[in-house]
Amino acid sequence: MTVFSNQIDRAAAWSRDRPLLTHAFGSIALAVVCVLLLVVGDVGFVTGSEVSRWVFLAPIALATLASLHRVRAPGAAFALSLGAVALDLLLGGSSAVILYVVDGFYSASCYGGLRLRRIANALAVVGMLLSAVGLSLPDGDVRGMVFGALQGIAIFGTPVWWGANVRQRNEIAALGEQRLELERARTRDAQRIAELQRDDAVRSERAHMASELHDVVASRLSAIAIGSAAALGIPDADSATDPERARKLTAQRREVLETVRESSVSALDDMRSLITVLRAGDVGPHDAAAIDVSLDGIRSLDRAASGIHLDLELPDPEAYARLGEPLRQAVARIAGEIVANAVKHAHGCRLELRLDLGTNLRLTGRSTRGEASEHSVPSAGIGIRVMRERAEAFGGTLVAGPDGDGWVVDVTIPGVVEEETT
Repeated sequence: MTVFSNQIDRAAAWSRDRPLLTHAFGSIALAVVCVLLLVVGDVGFVTGSEVSRWVFLAPIALATLASLHRVRAPGAAFALSLGAVALDLLLGGSSAVILYVVDGFYSASCYGGLRLRRIANALAVVGMLLSAVGLSLPDGDVRGMVFGALQGIAIFGTPVWWGANVRQRNEIAALGEQRLELERARTRDAQRIAELQRDDAVRSERAHMASELHDVVASRLSAIAIGSAAALGIPDADSATDPERARKLTAQRREVLETVRESSVSALDDMRSLITVLRAGDVGPHDAAAIDVSLDGIRSLDRAASGIHLDLELPDPEAYARLGEPLRQAVARIAGEIVANAVKHAHGCRLELRLDLGTNLRLTGRSTRGEASEHSVPSAGIGIRVMRERAEAFGGTLVAGPDGDGWVVDVTIPGVVEEETT
């Protein structure tokens, strides 16, 4: 039984997928059955006259034509079916006339619009009444009326009910298909959203890693490049005729080389810390390579300020210590980038670096006009963008630009100090 049901379901699915082909087969089957009834059935029973059976091929052709067009033009198909019934009765009547009626009313009820279905229902009621009254008139017998009513229901009522039932099933199936398509579309949209979110996460992570690599590598290596170039530019002590000058040249070169070594060691430590963070996974938006975020760490920038004069104005250590670790890390990174940019682009300038913890956190770096260093290194020009991103991560802003003969970088993070210290 289960195998038989599966076969029926497959056949139904096959027919639903090929509606035009299915209707063509149905129309051909209707024509074949009508011809068989014409051959074996009675003809001329309405008028009682002798007529040729083959003249009834005309109403059969009309009924077949109506069946072929019942899906595309149900109204015209219903009219052709009624025309086939009328022509068959005018010719004297044949046994196939019942099939014209059944197919016409079924087509109108299954494929027609609301107005056509109402017309078909009304005509079916009229047909059932005429059938009941017509069979009861000759003898006035109640049994004839009942038999006529049952016959009318079978001929007119059954195709209307059957067509309505098939139409409802088709509508339910169409709604199911629409719902399934909506679910598929929703699934595709969810997949697209997930892909976009993954892409955004990857881009965000790449931007975060780029910022860290810029802070960890670029600034340190720039200081190393500038310091090593400066050391190469210092004359050899052997070339000095004055012992005092030779001693000063030696001390100057040693100082520069010590700065280079310190920058190299710091760069290595920063790289190890960054690699450790990346290997650990789950890097948060404020995770970074470990650096000294205390005020002492900011003061240590003076050692990296090779070739410039750095003036620091820092807040009370206790107030600064109450800031969150991510915020202090951002402040230390921005301060280091300000100093590194001054070293690279304004050799010999005076840089005033001030950190104020008033109502808002404000970090200002103001430098005087410097000179282009002969030991300058290429710059990618992303330092200001990285500093701005760090400030915006805490809801702050960064303004950078010329200030008279110098340059100013002004970072403001509103409300963070008050929030962190309460």
